[in-house]
Amino acid sequence: MTNAFQQQVYINPAQALPGDFASSNPMIYKLSITGKMVADSSGVTIGKFAELNAAGTVTSVPGAAPSAASRIGFVHREMNGQISTFLADHGYSILPGQPVSLWGSGDFFASADVVTGTPSRGAQIWWDTLTGNTIVGAPGSPPATTVQTPFYLIDETATTGQTITISSTNA
Repeated sequence: MTNAFQQQVYINPAQALPGDFASSNPMIYKLSITGKMVADSSGVTIGKFAELNAAGTVTSVPGAAPSAASRIGFVHREMNGQISTFLADHGYSILPGQPVSLWGSGDFFASADVVTGTPSRGAQIWWDTLTGNTIVGAPGSPPATTVQTPFYLIDETATTGQTITISSTNA
């Protein structure tokens, strides 16, 4: 059995977790015409991109590109992930029917799930709607299931699995 409690201490704590705000620069919260924004029946992953559906539900892995780029947002981490696995020490999923905080612009920390080429500051951030992965750098020939988000890489470089800073302002 794995111990779920802290087992080591680092001199410098982690800068942030995926889904955290990276600054207090202006940010825009997505609005739903229904007045609600909740996780769909499959739940939503924090720190990833998602689609706002017409019914007010949010989908992490829609399987196909959204009908409009305006439906894409980033799922903010605001202590809304529930621990649903028995004896787990953390959770990064928002359960079905629970509120979701979806943002259309701002500065966030995200995980570089896939890195294409050698991206540098200003590289485009893409979202794979089939796997839910965050892709840093433009894919050579993007599959139909990938969508360019309105976000850009703010860090100088990115490696796969690294926590990166993204922004809707390419500065």
